[in-house]
Amino acid sequence: MEWYTALCNSRWKNTVLAVAYGIPLVDIALVVPDAGLVPDRTVGLLISLAIAVTTVWRERFLLPYSVLSAAGVMVTGHLLSTTVACYTAVRKGHSVLATVLVLVSLVFALVTPESLIAHAPHPEATFFGAAVIVLVPVLVGCLAKANRKMAELTAERQAREALLQEGRLREAALRQRERLVRDIHNGVGRQITLMVLQAGAIAVRKDASAPVKDGCRLISDAGRDAVHALREIVVLAKTPDPGEVPPAERRHTLADLAPVIGRYRDGGRPITINVHISPVPPDPAAQDLAYKVVAEGLSNAARHARSAAVDIRIHQTGTELTVTVANEVPPPDSDPLPGTGHGLAWLREEVRSAGGTLTTAPAPGGGFVLEARLPLPGDLAPRPTSLAQENP
Repeated sequence: MEWYTALCNSRWKNTVLAVAYGIPLVDIALVVPDAGLVPDRTVGLLISLAIAVTTVWRERFLLPYSVLSAAGVMVTGHLLSTTVACYTAVRKGHSVLATVLVLVSLVFALVTPESLIAHAPHPEATFFGAAVIVLVPVLVGCLAKANRKMAELTAERQAREALLQEGRLREAALRQRERLVRDIHNGVGRQITLMVLQAGAIAVRKDASAPVKDGCRLISDAGRDAVHALREIVVLAKTPDPGEVPPAERRHTLADLAPVIGRYRDGGRPITINVHISPVPPDPAAQDLAYKVVAEGLSNAARHARSAAVDIRIHQTGTELTVTVANEVPPPDSDPLPGTGHGLAWLREEVRSAGGTLTTAPAPGGGFVLEARLPLPGDLAPRPTSLAQENP
């Protein structure tokens, strides 16, 4: 029955039905031309063709089509003229129209039984046959209507099941996220807290040298920043309560780079900075991305090229902000620290979402270069000024 389903879903279904319906109508009009109230073969043929042709648009113009079908019964005397109209009216839910069509057909058969079958010997048998001809399409239409209703109920049930399944998956994801946040808090958070406490304890010892105290203070400051960032992650990632407004995402500015760079310098890393921006600073979104690019570049350099010099360049034009972080070749005895492997991928995706590009490549003379090109609004002033800072 796949061909039947395909035909029912095809745009040619009404045309096929019109052809299949018109053949018996025209045939009966030609064979029995004097069965109706107008015993004329030409008139019967014309109205039969009209009924067959308008079958294509019966659903759009159901009332005119039903009137034409009822007229066809009286003109030709053939109850077949109202079968499709009765079926369509029942299937579309127009019960009053279907009842009128059935009554017109049966009353015509009851009043003029001789017109149904020429020289009928038993008018009651003819009336029974007429009732069958008229009521069978009604029954088929009821079945089609019930089948459509069942299909709608099935689709609605499947949609509800899909929503329930989606809700269960979302709930499972929330539980997984909450468990992950709890593990991060209990694992990473406690270890960072312990690190900060130990570094702080060493920094206040009287027998500790000044370089050791400075290093411990640097570790303590970095740990506090990590705890603050972890707290923000936990707040953002926890399961939200109904009606709770999530906190707004913090956006960094270029000025926030000063303490970050200062900590790396305090750790003994030579960093060179060259900033070239216009009097109208970049928009907050671009500054936040620039901060993240520099922070990621410094973090990568610290892990993979511990004591190598780093050069940071921030250059702004009227339409673009270019951020470059390049580190020199690391010493041969440097031992790289492992990373998660996702920092650059996440940063590249964030830059791409903002309409920019992020490239990473080895430097020509060795080392590594991280460069981001961030688009800026076109109304920024294209008159740049230069500010350079050098710190070997």
